[in-house]
This record gives sequence, C-alpha cells and structure tokens, in this order.
Amino acid sequence: MKKTILAASMLSVLSSTAIAATYQLTELPRYENGKNTFVSDVNESGDIIGAATQLFNYAIDVSYLNFDDSDLKTAYDRYVDALSDINKEATFTLEDVKNGISTTNADANAFMLGFLAGKSSDAEYQKLNDRIGLTITANSADELVIFDTQATYADSLTRSVTNFPTAITNDGVIVAWGSAPYRPEVFKKEGEDDKTVFVRDWSSRGIVISPSGKKVTLEPEIDTYGGSSLVTDIVQLDSGNYIAVGSSSISIPENSQERYNEQCDGIDELVQVCSWDLQRGSFYNTEAYQWELDNNLNVVSTAKLGLGLVRKEDEKSAFSSLALATNKNGISVGYSVVRNTDDDRLYSYEQAGYFKDGQFIRIHPHENYIQGGKAIDINNNNIVIGNYYEQGRSIGGGVIVRKKVGFYYDINSDTYEEIPAFFNGSKATLRDINDKGQIIGQGEVEKNTSVPKYEAFLYEIGSDKVTNINDFLPCRAEDGTAFPYTIAEATKITESGHIYANATKTVERRDSLGQVMKDSEGNIEKETVAVPVLLTPIAGGTIEECTPPEAEQYERQSASFGFLSIFALPLLWLRRRKA
Repeated sequence: MKKTILAASMLSVLSSTAIAATYQLTELPRYENGKNTFVSDVNESGDIIGAATQLFNYAIDVSYLNFDDSDLKTAYDRYVDALSDINKEATFTLEDVKNGISTTNADANAFMLGFLAGKSSDAEYQKLNDRIGLTITANSADELVIFDTQATYADSLTRSVTNFPTAITNDGVIVAWGSAPYRPEVFKKEGEDDKTVFVRDWSSRGIVISPSGKKVTLEPEIDTYGGSSLVTDIVQLDSGNYIAVGSSSISIPENSQERYNEQCDGIDELVQVCSWDLQRGSFYNTEAYQWELDNNLNVVSTAKLGLGLVRKEDEKSAFSSLALATNKNGISVGYSVVRNTDDDRLYSYEQAGYFKDGQFIRIHPHENYIQGGKAIDINNNNIVIGNYYEQGRSIGGGVIVRKKVGFYYDINSDTYEEIPAFFNGSKATLRDINDKGQIIGQGEVEKNTSVPKYEAFLYEIGSDKVTNINDFLPCRAEDGTAFPYTIAEATKITESGHIYANATKTVERRDSLGQVMKDSEGNIEKETVAVPVLLTPIAGGTIEECTPPEAEQYERQSASFGFLSIFALPLLWLRRRKA
C-alpha cells in the first residue's frame, strides 16, 4: 500500500477523527449493545441508517423448554466435553439454565444462543435474529424498530424478527423490510401431550417510515397464507410523491399449492407451522414491484415491473424478479429469471437487467448456464452498476463462486464495460454510484487464501484501474495503534464525494452479555469488530509512499477480515440506497 500521512495521527481519541493524505476519517457512533455496527444508506443531508449485529443480553425464554429433551442434553454434554479437552470446566448446569442463569452467566447465555441457532428450522424452539436496524446521528446509534414487539417473558423486544433498513430519501423518509414477530402457540392433538410451537403471521413486509415516525406497511399484491413484500429503494419525485421499489408475491404456483393442500391439514401440526415450513423455500411467484406514495405517505398506486419470461403451461414452480434500485427517470434495476433465447431453456441463475414500461430488459446476455448477474444501482444519468458472476457446485453440493466482476452499463448508449479489480481473479462486489460516475465497491485483496479478505475501492468511469480506499488514509503503525482502521466495505458515495463505509477495528473483547473478557492471567482480550466511518475529501491532498511498503501491505491485508462480508452483507442484494 502506498501513501503518506499528511497529519500523522488522529485529531483526538474522543472525536475518533484522523487526518489522512487525501481523506479525513471520522468514526461514527457505534450501537452500544452490540459488537458490530454498519452503515446501510445515507442521504445528501447526512442522515444515516444502518444495522447492528452480535447483540448483547438476549433474553432466553426457558418456560417452554423440556430440560429432559435428548437434543438439549446431548448439546450440553458435548459442550462440557469440549471444555474438558482444553482443561476447563463448565460454569453452569442445565438446571441452572432452567432457573434463569442465562441472564447473568455469559457462558450459559452463549450456550443457549448456539443451541437455539441450531434449531432455527424447528418450530418447537424460540426464534432469535441477530440483526437490528439503526438510525445514526452525530452523537448516537439508536435502534430503529421495524416490526418487533414487546416480549411476554422479559423486559425486551422478542428479537425474533428480521430487520433490513434499505434506503433513505433526502427529506428523511426511510424504507425497510422485515418479518413479523414469532409468538408461542399451543398445539393440541388427541392422545398426545400439548406442544408449544412458535409461529408468525408472515415472512416479509416492506415498510415506509416518515421522519416523525409514522409507519406505512407496503402490502403485497396477494397475502394468501401471509404473502411477501420487500422494499429495497425509494426516490422522491419532483412532484413530491415517492416511488418505492422491491418485490411482491403475486400468485401461488401450482406446485406450491399442491404441497400446501397435501401437507397443511392441521392434523399433525398447526397449519401455521406447516405454512411457515413451506415458505422457507420458494413458495410464491414474486415479481419486481413498485408502490407510489403521496407526500403524506398514502399509497396511491401499485404496479408490477416485469418478469424476464412468460410461463409455459407445464411450468409449475415459482418464478421471481426483484428491483434493487430506482432513479428519478422511472427506471428500476435488479434481476430476473430468464430463458436462453437460443434453446428456450431456463438459466440456472438470475440475470441482471432493468425494468421499463412493464418489461425486464437484460443488460448482458450470458454464454452458458453457470453465469448470472444482478444490477445493484442506477444513477440519474441512467448508468447502471452491478455484478456478473460464474458459479458451480462443490462435491458436497454447495455453491462455488468461480468468478465475480463488477460492471457498469449506460442505458442511453447501450454500452457495457467490466470494471478492473485489485488483481486478476479478485472477486469484486459493487455497492453504489453517484451522478458523477464515481463507483464504490469491495474486492478481494489476497490470492489463494482459505478465508477471503476484502477491502473497499473507488473507481471512476473511464479509469483503467480501481484504487484501494485505504490508500487514501494514514499508514498503520507496526502495532496498529496509530491508525487502527481498515476500510473493508464502502457503502455510499455522495455527490460531494463523501464516502460512508464500514471499517474493521480492534477493540476490547466482550461476551454475550456485553462484559469485557479477560484471559487466565487477567489481561483484557481483544477482537476485531465492524465500525461505521465517514471519509471526507481533503482539498489538495496527495498520496505518497509509506515506509516500508511491504510491512504496510501485510498489516493492511491481514486486518481486513473476511468476517465483515458475513455480518455486513446478509442479503446484500436487498440492501439498497437512493436519495
């Protein structure tokens, strides 16, 4: 990495601000009750929405648990054995858990969280979700409650819902999507003991939230068995109205309806449980969708945006398309299932394209069935960015991404260009484009590693290379203390060139209750977390060379941590922006 420090250190620890060669870095507030804080979107006024993961102090509902359950006992025995292998002893018993120790004993709390995570597909166990929405100001990061409700067993929310804030307009209107909270229900069957199960009303809904806190749910076109809607982006028109885009359930394919009719009779399990289980797969036909709202956030019209094919009579499975972003010109971008125009076969993976006048238009026809793509964003000059990839299957059946490159496409001139990467074969993911044609993204920085490491980049249309955003910042000291940040993911670039990003930073390690952890000798342990940052351009800044560059390269890359791609990017293709 080659750069120099124009101002050699952070301005102050309290401000968390650093002067760099060409950018000034300011650490934004972190959510206090979780390890990782992320930026999702920012408007031109600097209003920020985001998310937090690895939350502290989850409330475990033990009232329904059967502590004679063989699965629970086996899990605990394996836990004790694993501790024994490293000459440690358990600090709790299952009887202690039954008596509520998980609220005060971090080991017990972590054990139960792990056990419940392993039972996420079993309706008989409490459901927890490790992600909340946030609004971030200059002083704090505060929870943005989307659909969650108060728990009956603890003084907290249920933490059973998904939460994805996706976009914010310049006047502060937020769109997000999430799931309904789970609630316990009792299933009664003659001749058997009553059974507590956890059910919810629907798997996903889009929502619009005004600056004053007014919430408007964006209902799906059909809500049979719950239905589904997602909202990924919103733009305010010159008229004052808003256009929100995403997807909606529009019908139930024949195969799904047949499975429902055959299995969901309420005899062996609650109908809601059967429906929930079926909907964990592709149950509905979903289509890219648009909601228009007036300036009071009343829905005034809805429209299907398009699907990349026409269903044949013998096709009975679910088809889908999704809009990920939209602009003021009424053009939305995303992806859809499509056919090969040469042999009329379905492609294995979705194809990138844009939606206009009710039609899905492919951006880049693919040559074979292992290729796919997604259009991620579009600016107001009708330039689209996205990703093209090639995928395959491992011996065990898992998906392997063999190639992943970024592209931009100019709708006006019908020109398609791939974007350079850090090195040949580096997998890149694009995030955002402004109206000046500046593009930010994230790419692999090391070759042949078992755990990919990613760092953020900046690219300007017409350039022959991408620039690692970390090159704009101070060099790291050998011990990492002088400048503790590595920019792993850039998420938003404003029209003024300000970059909002997610960085990795080493901090004191905390357990599942939020307590600082110490080793056997009493030393405070350390861990790497994600923190939100703002990068502000410095007029007249220059990039020079650090000394020695080899050491700097190792420090930078070893600190980029592939974990960020796990925590920051769940359902990346759904997290969008547009002011």
